[in-house]
Amino acid sequence: LPMAQKDIIARTNHAGRISITATEMLESMTSSRRPTRAEVTDVANAVLDGTDAVMLSAETAVGRYPVRAVEVMSRLCLEIESSPTYRGGPDVEYVRSDTGFSSAIAKACSDTADSLGLETVVAFTVSGNTALLVSKYRPRSRIVACTPDEGTYRRMALMWGVTPLRFDRLESTDEMIAAADRVLREHGLVQEGEWVAMTAGIPPNQRASTNILKLHVIGMGAAGVPDR
Repeated sequence: LPMAQKDIIARTNHAGRISITATEMLESMTSSRRPTRAEVTDVANAVLDGTDAVMLSAETAVGRYPVRAVEVMSRLCLEIESSPTYRGGPDVEYVRSDTGFSSAIAKACSDTADSLGLETVVAFTVSGNTALLVSKYRPRSRIVACTPDEGTYRRMALMWGVTPLRFDRLESTDEMIAAADRVLREHGLVQEGEWVAMTAGIPPNQRASTNILKLHVIGMGAAGVPDR
């Protein structure tokens, strides 16, 4: 079973799909305030294998300590992810089967962010596909995914490394960049003068293929001049 779990997660990641690891992960916490060593290791291994999400069931549905169970699982995930050797699962190779502009741009975005040491990638998306593709390549930077669609916003919370943000529908690429610049600063996710990688499908607000990659300096307008 452990090897099957690793294989399923790896295959799911390679296919660019969401993996959720669940069932009895902290089962003892239905009646106990502390998890067992085996349960802690189970959660940690799922994170190390590269799962997108871990899920509780009876622990929060009928357990005596539902809030504490969530807190414990969250803390375990954060501790593993803060390790300097953590990479979100085995490295995903860009193989010949990943054809098309969208996969190529997503990998270029991830590689560029890693090469330049960028802390943030911004993905504009209606369907969520752009964010999912970037997530597939496991960049070291956080992925901030901006969408006008409520369903997409909720679904992206399951994606590895993705912080979803709701955006109004905008009519041009310049408007998207300017709005992202402002909103990311308002949320404290970036600082003025910081470089970020941005990727999207254009024209905006359509379910288009991911087809642009832009390096942007926070605080500069879309045309490369200060926004004030």
